[in-house]
Amino acid sequence: MNKINDLEVFSNDDGWILHESNPPLSLNHLRSRMIDTYKETPLTTFLWCVGGHEVYDYETQIGERIGDGYTNLDQKTKIRAANLQSLIDDCGGPLTGLSKLCHEADINFFPSVRMNEHYDIDTVSPSYGRFRRERPDLLIGRPGEKLEKGTLEHGIRTGLNFAFSEVRDHMLGIINELVEDFDIDGIELDWFRHPAFFRLEEAYDNRHFATDLIKKAKDKINHVIETTGRDVKLAVRVPPTLYDSARIGLDVEEWMKKGLVDIVIAGGGFIPFSTPIDEFVDAAKNTNIKIFGSLEHLRPAVTEQTVVGIIDRHISKGAHGIYFFNYFHKSNSWKKNIFRSIKDTKYRLNKRKTIEFDSNVRLTMSEQHEAPFRYAIPDVQLPITLEPDKENQFSKLNFPIDVDSHLPEYEWELKLGLINYQGEDELEIVINQVAVDASDMNINFDGWGRLEWTDFKNRLQWVKYSFPQIIIKNNGYLSNGNNIVEIRLIKETVFKPSKVILKEVKLEL
Repeated sequence: MNKINDLEVFSNDDGWILHESNPPLSLNHLRSRMIDTYKETPLTTFLWCVGGHEVYDYETQIGERIGDGYTNLDQKTKIRAANLQSLIDDCGGPLTGLSKLCHEADINFFPSVRMNEHYDIDTVSPSYGRFRRERPDLLIGRPGEKLEKGTLEHGIRTGLNFAFSEVRDHMLGIINELVEDFDIDGIELDWFRHPAFFRLEEAYDNRHFATDLIKKAKDKINHVIETTGRDVKLAVRVPPTLYDSARIGLDVEEWMKKGLVDIVIAGGGFIPFSTPIDEFVDAAKNTNIKIFGSLEHLRPAVTEQTVVGIIDRHISKGAHGIYFFNYFHKSNSWKKNIFRSIKDTKYRLNKRKTIEFDSNVRLTMSEQHEAPFRYAIPDVQLPITLEPDKENQFSKLNFPIDVDSHLPEYEWELKLGLINYQGEDELEIVINQVAVDASDMNINFDGWGRLEWTDFKNRLQWVKYSFPQIIIKNNGYLSNGNNIVEIRLIKETVFKPSKVILKEVKLEL
């Protein structure tokens, strides 16, 4: 396990301030509304998104700046473009200003480059970008190709196809500019926003193209280090398994073997309890490459107890640091508390925490924003539809408890959130081959709720389910290590139209 004082804390900011703030923005706004929110926290590196869809929000000399060359801009684009210009006038630009502020605060600064956004943007919008509009032949979907809506092929059709040298050269041009022309401590190539880079049938065989891009980026960084003496790191954010990374065309294990990267951020935080962070740690053994566990501000990582549970799991598996995505808006007190749990072992081990089962229900093929995520993320165990079974067949859940805690096991509570469970329904639950006694199981028919990401505008909202929650007192059923939870629906309410669904499983420590 890593020494606790060596653990790093990264926080990624998606560039919200340019389009959510009334112009004009100044350096002081960046300081007070962004960097000062990390005061007196152990943040080591601040990452800032430089744009997306090949439209950039920084003082680039080679890429397309937001709004440049367009008339009759919509209000949101006007605000974004005006704020970029006001920051250029005030401090040279957001990248120059943020680098200065981070270094004054003794924080490392990395620009974050989204390698292939797949948002559904109108092709005439300034946010779509000229690069894709003028060269539709460079996209994953071929010009004139008819693809059925709701399919993965349709969902990723407007993304860049990295099999084309023109695509790789464009991205390398932006990477090289950022590394050469700005005072940065590293750069993040975000291969998870969004994770689709080739036509589906060609992805695995084309993985050498992404490797070639990574090698050229690393060569440029090495040249900058040799000629300027600056220490510049190359970080990559990739899908949650080595297998799935390679499957979609990113040979991350090869990148590590050849020393082409310095930092690997494993997964987007969508399935944090299922991400095999240890396989990345094992692949990085005997190298100087650092592995980071990733959190995203969506289910399950929305409550403080669950966030700490995820942090604890990543650290116990050997991660060298923790990466936060979409937590930039959290208060300074929240950041102090959560980041302290990374650096202070005793503090973390005495905090209450929650282990939750991951779920893929949020990810569908219906939206371009979600389809690439669903493509790159493996299936997980929830939700489960429970059918009445006369043959003693159980639905089996693997439940590794791999966090450290000073809280006694007898205080643990296992909670199962159900949908469509009614009064005549009857479940049998077996944990580690021991049937759960009725005296240890409480069925709460008052309903249950949780914070859920309902849509982008409203973000997290409390969602109430009118069906029962089963609460199991841990009377020796569960312990640290691998556990097996088996569930069987013995009896079902007569004439009930909807099936019983196990939607949530969580262990509260």
